Amino acid sequence: MKKLLYVSCLCSPELLNYIFATALRKPLSSIQKFHLLLAEGFAMHQDSCSIETLSSIPVTTATHSKRIWRVPSVMVKNVKYHFVSTLNFPVIKNILVFIIGFFKTLLWAFRGGRQDKVIICDVLNVSISTAALIACKMVGIKTIAIVTDLPNLMLCSEKNRGFQRRVLNKITTMLMLNYDGYILLTEQMNQVVNGRSRPYLIMEGLVDADMVATENRLKEKASEKIVVYAGGIYEKYGVKKLIDAFMRLSGDDLRLHIYGHGEMVVNMPKYAKADPRIVYHGMLANKIVVEMEQKATLLINPRPSHEEFTRYSFPSKNMEYMVSGTPILTTPLPGMPGEYNQHVYLFDDETVEGMHATLKNLLSKSRKELHAKGIKAKQFVLTHKSNVIQAKRLLAFIGQVSEVR
Repeated sequence: MKKLLYVSCLCSPELLNYIFATALRKPLSSIQKFHLLLAEGFAMHQDSCSIETLSSIPVTTATHSKRIWRVPSVMVKNVKYHFVSTLNFPVIKNILVFIIGFFKTLLWAFRGGRQDKVIICDVLNVSISTAALIACKMVGIKTIAIVTDLPNLMLCSEKNRGFQRRVLNKITTMLMLNYDGYILLTEQMNQVVNGRSRPYLIMEGLVDADMVATENRLKEKASEKIVVYAGGIYEKYGVKKLIDAFMRLSGDDLRLHIYGHGEMVVNMPKYAKADPRIVYHGMLANKIVVEMEQKATLLINPRPSHEEFTRYSFPSKNMEYMVSGTPILTTPLPGMPGEYNQHVYLFDDETVEGMHATLKNLLSKSRKELHAKGIKAKQFVLTHKSNVIQAKRLLAFIGQVSEVR
């Protein structure tokens, strides 16, 4: 049986709810959801592995006023959560996370012996993943890197594009060469991060297996035709084009609902004033957003397929959209495997005019036809991409990496 330590920023559900309720700025839920689904997926294979997490609490002085963080370990759904105590001050937090994370990793490594132990690191959490990597190299435990984005291509605010961010990006890029195996979102990522040709596995995303019990019923849909975008509100993500395309549509029963945060938030009142059918809901808990997605008519991802960063990403939002049971309209992202194409609607033309034409065509279809498309997409991802199935694939991969000398 493999004993896994998952090193990241993953919060237990209770801790995440507390941070979301008390934060100065609401945290993004996408990476939390990714890590949570994978950890719970591993926990569903109790006959093959045990899973513990070691987390750097995802707060900064800009996002939370609390300065002293000491969170006890907790067991939830067979996942044992451990957290690194720290002081929420610039620089000090990263130093403490590194030091305490290093010793906590060593304690885990020696507790009960080192046999059959493997550590999985989210490399974008630099301080704690570096600590865990160094500790593992010292004691001879295999390390697997999860790479959900490339540091140099991450979309950051201007504040985060300074010296500290550049230094962290360089450190992360160098450290990524030292893992024994890699879990990547796209094939293109391998050429960038795996310079030493170590074993790797492509896992573009995963969905919650428990969604099989959540029905998307046509009779429970909203009476209006609601188009939903949920994610980062950046022009670079195609949001402005989506809004411009929607505003050209006619129909009093049409709505564009937008959820999320980003640089374009300041423009939302202007768009809502110009077209009252556009509604900005802000940052809401993921559970609420998913409920809204299930009541919608169409879910949109307008992320431009020609941008370089799209080669190295597979939006987790696409997976969430698909498992909701509501049909998704997306751009033909280069990192999206061809097997998805028959289960989604695609923009053929990513100009404003092209998006308008596609939206007009799809929204003219019957609600029954659109609903059927969404249900088939849900069946596809639950059958092939659930967190239980993806965790099983990863366990087989981890076994292969463990055998490499």
